[in-house]
Amino acid sequence: MKYGANRSVGGYIASGTERLEYLATFLENVSPDRLTFSRWYGTGKGCAVGLAAIQEASIQAQGLSLANEDSLKECRPVYAGKSDWEAVTTFFGISHEDATLLFTPAGYGGELRPHPHRIAARIRSFTGAGFVPAKAEVTALA
Repeated sequence: MKYGANRSVGGYIASGTERLEYLATFLENVSPDRLTFSRWYGTGKGCAVGLAAIQEASIQAQGLSLANEDSLKECRPVYAGKSDWEAVTTFFGISHEDATLLFTPAGYGGELRPHPHRIAARIRSFTGAGFVPAKAEVTALA
């Protein structure tokens, strides 16, 4: 099920930082039981990027979508002729390392189902005052 994209954005191309803010705002309204890092998207659940690609009009209007959204095994994000993590890093204008720390269990102490508000806060921290390491990383640095 793909929600219709809001095409009123027209030809405006948002920066990677703006796109991350769109994602953070979207995550503020995502039910915790729908978010999981175990898949891009499938059976109504998915990771932050997968859920936004299927449900958030501002993300869709910027060109991020899911290929094979009906196949749990084959579903993946696509953008500008790229797929998977390359699509994510290109769309948001971030490094693979940053994407890993923002959008995978590696950035959340191995947790597969962090609260969407936690991911939103992390994104905002990343775009605002620079990246804030996960609690496990802070402990490891001490």
